[in-house]
Amino acid sequence: MRKGRWSSFINQKLQQSKLSTLMVTCFIAFNLLLVSVVVWLAYQSFSAVTFAEISKARLALLNESTRRGFDFITGVTGTSYALASNRELSSLLETADTGRLAQIHQRREVSRILDHTMVVSEGITSIELYTDVFNEVTVTMADRIFPVDTIAHDSWFATLEKADAAWVPLRENESGQSLVGYAQRIFDSRGGTVAYVLIRLSRADIVRRFADVPMALDGKVLLVDTAGNVVMQMGRVDPTGENERADRRNEASTVQETGEAVNSSSSIIDSAWIQEHIQHGADGYEVVSGQPGGAQLVLYSRPAMLQWRLVQTIPVYTLLSPLRQAGWQILGIAVLGLLCSAVLAYLFVRQIIRPLRQLIKRMRQLEKGDFDTRVQLSFTEEYAHLAYGFNHMASQLTTLMEQVKDESRAKREAQTGLLEAQIKPHFLYNTLDMIHWRALDYEAKDISRMIVQLSKLLRIGLSGGRLFIRVRDELEHARCYVNIQSERLPFSIQYQERIDPHIRGCYIPKIILQPFIENAVMHGHPEEGTLRIQVHMNEEVGPHEDIVIRITDNGRGLPEGWKLEETCGIGVRNVHQRIQLYCGKRYGVQLSDRESGGVEVTITLPRIETDEQLNLWLDGEK
Repeated sequence: MRKGRWSSFINQKLQQSKLSTLMVTCFIAFNLLLVSVVVWLAYQSFSAVTFAEISKARLALLNESTRRGFDFITGVTGTSYALASNRELSSLLETADTGRLAQIHQRREVSRILDHTMVVSEGITSIELYTDVFNEVTVTMADRIFPVDTIAHDSWFATLEKADAAWVPLRENESGQSLVGYAQRIFDSRGGTVAYVLIRLSRADIVRRFADVPMALDGKVLLVDTAGNVVMQMGRVDPTGENERADRRNEASTVQETGEAVNSSSSIIDSAWIQEHIQHGADGYEVVSGQPGGAQLVLYSRPAMLQWRLVQTIPVYTLLSPLRQAGWQILGIAVLGLLCSAVLAYLFVRQIIRPLRQLIKRMRQLEKGDFDTRVQLSFTEEYAHLAYGFNHMASQLTTLMEQVKDESRAKREAQTGLLEAQIKPHFLYNTLDMIHWRALDYEAKDISRMIVQLSKLLRIGLSGGRLFIRVRDELEHARCYVNIQSERLPFSIQYQERIDPHIRGCYIPKIILQPFIENAVMHGHPEEGTLRIQVHMNEEVGPHEDIVIRITDNGRGLPEGWKLEETCGIGVRNVHQRIQLYCGKRYGVQLSDRESGGVEVTITLPRIETDEQLNLWLDGEK
């Protein structure tokens, strides 16, 4: 119901609108839709291409940062190996046969070696030695030598027991800095572990290695070891999407255990995700959704020395921020162009509509009776056709007005002639009646019967100008013709009817039986001397409820090669054409030879019972 009201309202508004308004509105709507689709598709396509190029550039930058940043690993491992292979340090750690004073002296020398190595090594926070050989020596001043029990309970110590050296995550020291360290065992001359050297690196030391590469640490950067475990996290992402590079050297968080997820904000970029994407040793990038801050671009570099690598996450919103600004500018230009095109379209439509307005003005003059008004030809072909058609219509109207006057005069004359013609059949009937009574006066009964039959034949044939008559009247017409012919022919005619009583009151076209009976009489010439004519009428059982009439005789049959379409006879063709004209192509006449001799005529007609049905057939509505 509501949909129908809206449709009626829209149709009413459209009918009340001007063509120029509709054209301009449609033009603006189409252009707006076109511009929107083009701008959106262009923005999406350009965004995808630009995002891919930015991602590739960022990935190349991350690979370069990995290569440059991890160059320090060589120095760290070299320093550790130098300490482990230092013969002087190994000999100082062997205190089995020395006294307490000698052990104090040895501890000081070890501390001096560690201090010297610390001074000559760059980018190292501290160097610590863990051994139990000096547990009996009283410490008089602070140094970097500690008992093994100090690190024995750390999670990475068990890993170190299975290897000579390893990179390990460390707990915060007293300064609160997040550290990562490289630990290596020192063996004595007998191959036993005499000490553990631990080189500590602060986050600032590692981040400093990447400071020379611009934008390398935008967003969040994870330091990943060979097993895919997160060793350290660097950088942070501003909630607004802006990277705060000034604070990235001061913010840090150390992963407590290898394989643990970094934090709640990176629940998707965890150790499992990293291990899945770096297992082939290649670099790449991927857009990961589901983050609290929106979609994230995750880049992972190729592994550097020791198979460590960097994994960087950057909000997509931040990467596409300049592109969005460019998109808004393009959209503004498109809207401005749309407004300019709307103004030009209005001026153009106004110029196009002007000939239509002139045509409407001339049409109103024509409505008022000014048939001499004309329209000037326009500069376009379509309007020229309209102008020519209007001028031709005006000329035709003038001609038709004259014709209407002439036809009115002719109609009056025809009506007068019709009234006169109605008198002629009446005069004919009266004359035939007088001949009938005169024949009775002279006792010429055969002439009287023929006159009566002829009178009935003429009355039914004329039927007051009607095209359809009842079945019973048509049968009566056929009997009259047979009776007249029986009086004049040298052979006898045996005429029989088998009619379904339910169709006697139906309407059929008039004078459709007499032409076929006449053909049988004129051309049949039966050999046995008696012409037998049978008329069967019944209702055909089927979806259409048609009336089927069959007329049979015992004459000579049809000539060889006879066809209804090629016959030169007027009666048969007239009946067939009248039936198809009134009732349609599905109905008509068919003629064929009978096996026992003679001709069988089949006439198919619609069943018309009432005057209302007859009027529908005559009006062509059936």
